Amino acid sequence: MRPANAGIAERFIKPNDRLSAFERLQIYNQQYWWRLLGALGEDFRGLRAVLGEGKFEKLAVAYLEACGSHSWTLRDLGSRLVAFLAERPEYTCPRTDLALDVARVEWARVLAFDDPEKPTPKAEQIAQTPPDRLRLQLQPYLNLLELGHPVDELMRKLKRTGAVAVSNAVSIAAPRQRETVSIRRSRAPIHLAVHRANFSVYYQRLDPEAFRLLQALRSGATLADACATAFAENKKPPEQIATDIKEWFARWMEFGWFSR
Repeated sequence: MRPANAGIAERFIKPNDRLSAFERLQIYNQQYWWRLLGALGEDFRGLRAVLGEGKFEKLAVAYLEACGSHSWTLRDLGSRLVAFLAERPEYTCPRTDLALDVARVEWARVLAFDDPEKPTPKAEQIAQTPPDRLRLQLQPYLNLLELGHPVDELMRKLKRTGAVAVSNAVSIAAPRQRETVSIRRSRAPIHLAVHRANFSVYYQRLDPEAFRLLQALRSGATLADACATAFAENKKPPEQIATDIKEWFARWMEFGWFSR
């Protein structure tokens, strides 16, 4: 805080026998700043592990200075971090691609944990609607990601070591990371669903066709059009495609991914 604000502080805060109004406000400001840094570090522990403590702290300070919180809840603090990383690769170089993938998964995890759940449609309603007229919505908490790295494996490994929690709202402070962790880039894109069940967050890998089908449904396509988009470049026989779709829908209905 700037000393020029001392007069403003005196309007709202009383001094005591040890501190002026401005000095008391400075203490609050410093504690609030450390709380923001701590909350960001808690929600992005995987990114901390990839970058290391020193590099992550520099990133966090730069991010908060550029993208300060405008929300009443700390849950939204990291909402612009992925975009910031893409625009400012100097804070993550030479691991920018990995850092982006990790940050995307960790923000998706926050959304999966906190976003609302809508009522699910009944199986009978779905079965009775022709595919060329059936439009299915996806749950708000379901996040679909295409990644270049097996971040789900990294997150499970970090969780086993106690380095990752679900959200800063329910997390416990983790020990400082002295060493960085890394994973190799995958040979093929990884399609990942980040979702919630019974107040826990899970990762579910998807076939490329299943990923495209869900994306098409989310964009508003009918089931018939979504299936056509998903299998446009697939050479499987129609019988196998029908079997795949049936198995996927049975699993997704069980997970509760569809909403009304």
